[in-house]
Amino acid sequence: MLRVGHARKIRVLELTGFQTFTYEELKAAVDAAHILGKKVAVHSYGPGGARDATHAGADTIEHAVDMDDATLAEMVKRGTFYVPTIDHNRWYRDNLKTATPEDKDRLNDFINRNLETAKRAVKAGVKFAMGSDGGATALLGETTQELAWFVKAGMTPDQALATATTNGAAMLGKENELGKLAPGYLADIVAVDGDPTKDINVVIHNVQWVMKGGVVLVDKAQPKRSN
Repeated sequence: MLRVGHARKIRVLELTGFQTFTYEELKAAVDAAHILGKKVAVHSYGPGGARDATHAGADTIEHAVDMDDATLAEMVKRGTFYVPTIDHNRWYRDNLKTATPEDKDRLNDFINRNLETAKRAVKAGVKFAMGSDGGATALLGETTQELAWFVKAGMTPDQALATATTNGAAMLGKENELGKLAPGYLADIVAVDGDPTKDINVVIHNVQWVMKGGVVLVDKAQPKRSN
């Protein structure tokens, strides 16, 4: 997947909406990637970049806030995925030691706008996929907290779960390999304590067993071995 992001490095707490690629540049990148059978993810904090990326044919829009109704309608029409990554700024707010009170105010403002945009996108029928935007250490072990934001945005727990399974697989073009429990699919399975279709927090906090590619990696029912 080709990731079209910022043309220059921007401090994480700047939260700028400044658009660094023109529509023409985005269209050229998308067209070239699609010719090669690649998907394109465009990182855009601001609504202008999201609008141009959608019209250019990007496959996913990451982070964007304040998108207008016309952009959301175009995303629905084209099947563009929205990956809002609401929780990653919550993580920065709570964990970044260099964050000043002013930084935290900006992060809180962005989180609120991110959630409000997600609410409007859910209502409009935009397809969502779960993503974290986590870096080398950010959000490790916390990525599923994004699902709670999706429920706050108006999804049912089932719809939120789909963003991390069937929708995520479709976004990657891997819907025949990932995202389902079916013959021929990779055996990536988790077992939880509770009913995630009724309470999304079960997935976030109560994972008991994990299988990856047919290999059990976590089994909390087994006693820990002493060294």
